[in-house]
Amino acid sequence: NHWLKIKKAIVSSAHYKTCEQKLRIINCYIGDMPISQIKTANVQNIIFDLSSLNRWTGKPTAKRTLVEYRSVCRQVFQLAIENRIIDYNPASSVKIVSNQLKKERRALSVEEQGWIINTPHRAQKAAMIMMFAGLRRGEVIPLTWNDIDFEAGTIRVNKSVFKEGTRFNIKSGAKTESGNRVVNIPQILIDFLKLQPKDTILVCPDTKDVMMTETSWRRMWDSYIKDLNIKYGDLNGKRSKYDPKGVPITIPRITPHWLRHTFCTLLYLSGTDVLTAKEQMGHSDIKTTLGIYTHLDKEHKRNAVSKLNEYIETHASHMQVKNS
Repeated sequence: NHWLKIKKAIVSSAHYKTCEQKLRIINCYIGDMPISQIKTANVQNIIFDLSSLNRWTGKPTAKRTLVEYRSVCRQVFQLAIENRIIDYNPASSVKIVSNQLKKERRALSVEEQGWIINTPHRAQKAAMIMMFAGLRRGEVIPLTWNDIDFEAGTIRVNKSVFKEGTRFNIKSGAKTESGNRVVNIPQILIDFLKLQPKDTILVCPDTKDVMMTETSWRRMWDSYIKDLNIKYGDLNGKRSKYDPKGVPITIPRITPHWLRHTFCTLLYLSGTDVLTAKEQMGHSDIKTTLGIYTHLDKEHKRNAVSKLNEYIETHASHMQVKNS
């Protein structure tokens, strides 16, 4: 509880609620134990239990979330050390099982990018901006037309939103200090945005021309995925998202992060250096950008080798080694 008080004073309300929720679950395991008696095995068992099945969600916990649980434990125990209550941190050597679920974060294929470009919808503006400028959802929602310089071909990112309940509140500045940036945008996005009506201050308002809430964003995005599914999915003749029997989603469920990841991939493919990519993406740590670039580098090298193999197989008859 003392740790939570400190957290509340230094983090956003959304981050605080996440910490509070995770600590509440941790307390279900070890909350009634004297802190001096908690061992590494006790904390490790929490991670093992959550990794196999989180009883509160009914499914295994993703690796990233397990890391967050461990981080909460480490911070609480570190505070206890600083207050001379315990001598060592029992969470410091806790291991995260390496084969845990990890949410897929990938770039859109060229075909999927075409879906975004060629499908009119209320969410298309947001999708185009995330895909061709790399803005986060929380940066798109408060974006105004004044932030876009059509002559210079730039978007100025200088504010973001944080969640309180189901509502978003604007805060000055981006998600991180390095998130405050000027993004150079490609001509395809400039041309698209020039054609959009500019009846409101916000670029992507809700249906009432005010800033979106968590609920209005989710409804808009769900509708968008359904429209993309109707147009491009394999639906066996079903062509109405209002079918009372429901329409199965047969396309990948594209997320805002996939679109942002697509922008980073486009930067890589265009030969943009990693430092410039870091600035354009608004990453706080260049390791994040390097991680994406390194992964893409390996992926494209694999593709190059595959093409080499295909070429050799195709021309194998002309490449026979003759015995001397």
